[in-house]
Amino acid sequence: MPDSAPAPTPLRELTVRANAFTDEGPATGAISETFGRWTVGAAALGSRQLVPSAADPTDWTHPRIGWGIILPERDGLDPAALATADDAPEPIRDLVRQRAGKVLRYRPGTTLAQWVLRDYASEGDLFTAASPQGMGPKELPLYLLIAASPAEVPWQVQYALNPVRCVGRLDLDEEGLAHYVAALQSGWAGSTAQYAAPLVWSVDHGGGDITSLMREVIGATLATELAADADMPAARFIDGSVADASGAVLIAALAELRPLLVVTTSHGKTGPLNDPVVMLRDLGMLVDASQRVVDPAALTAGWQPDGAVWFAQACCSAGADQPSVYEGLFAAGGSVGRVLTEVARLGPRTAPTPRALLGAPKPLRAFIGQVEPTFNWTMEFPATRQDLTASLRRSVYEGICGGRPVGLAMDGYYAPIGSLLVNHGRQLQDFDSGASAALDLATYSKATAYDRASTVLLGDPTVAIPLPAAGLASPG
Repeated sequence: MPDSAPAPTPLRELTVRANAFTDEGPATGAISETFGRWTVGAAALGSRQLVPSAADPTDWTHPRIGWGIILPERDGLDPAALATADDAPEPIRDLVRQRAGKVLRYRPGTTLAQWVLRDYASEGDLFTAASPQGMGPKELPLYLLIAASPAEVPWQVQYALNPVRCVGRLDLDEEGLAHYVAALQSGWAGSTAQYAAPLVWSVDHGGGDITSLMREVIGATLATELAADADMPAARFIDGSVADASGAVLIAALAELRPLLVVTTSHGKTGPLNDPVVMLRDLGMLVDASQRVVDPAALTAGWQPDGAVWFAQACCSAGADQPSVYEGLFAAGGSVGRVLTEVARLGPRTAPTPRALLGAPKPLRAFIGQVEPTFNWTMEFPATRQDLTASLRRSVYEGICGGRPVGLAMDGYYAPIGSLLVNHGRQLQDFDSGASAALDLATYSKATAYDRASTVLLGDPTVAIPLPAAGLASPG
């Protein structure tokens, strides 16, 4: 049946009533004949005014993020020279020029503090713990590369900056620097390292040795996550609790897999304590299942790092410091106390393994290791046996394997340091008030904070491993 309802009156023909009242009564009116001109015009409700979007923290080129270099303040240079990197080795000068990086100078022994970072270009000393972030005057970049040995710019500077910035260090000879900077500037062009084939190597000496705990909470747990990742079908776990975790097996696996990620858990060599020459030569080298060191020369003889990232949970794998941050904590006659004392006698330095890998012809992208020992009770809270390494695993798997800059990937691991030190202060107050047991928790909080802060990044903090293209995860 035809629709008998009357057609609706077009809107333009309706009388419009407004909620305005004049002396003549309520306001009414008809649409104008030229109403179309008004309708097609853009709505003029003012310009959109919102706060600026946050800068992408992975974009070090953004002026509100930034990249800078920390150099020692050398004698004999005037302020104009100290505002540049012209006294640095040529590869570092070239890198600073290419990146237009901010140059900061480490100045010890100031009247304001034990040390400061001075920005000669802006004529200012920076309060590093709370400096504004960025590349402007009186600002501290998010990404900082220390281009100096620990004797020139102490580890303590890196420890203090770790919770508030992404910090790396390069301590290489001229040839090693040339290799590393060339690879960095090219983005490791031509690398054949494989995302699909991460490698985890965990020594386990059993019998209550700390290697069993490191294998369990870091090696095995992380290996399980990697093996379940569809983009990592060739992930391999050399499990020292059931297999041969020798140096030879590690080297063979590196050559076969060409992994982009390497994770190792083991002791780091810190002996013989009565032979400082040998101790210096072998400092922090990985100790395999047969208690032999893994010589970095043997590593690079059969394999080139070629852009891989290596996390090494081993005492002194990154280097040594003088004095140890734990000086006075342990009985001097015990083995831990003797290790801390004798290693500290070697002086502040970077360990040979990361120097060899980062300075190789096809260098490592980054090495994450320890300057001090780690302890079973900083990985696992003794009172409850709660695992405290989850943030470390997240940094490695979700952060580094997620393609984030390595320095930024580690921020979740460093974040608890502030809370631990606040708790340390609070417990000391309670102890001073008579709560003697509070001293134990104060000790624990301080040791755990130092354990995290002294886990350091070697290499440029902006580097990130390339992610596989969709559907290209198969090992080559």
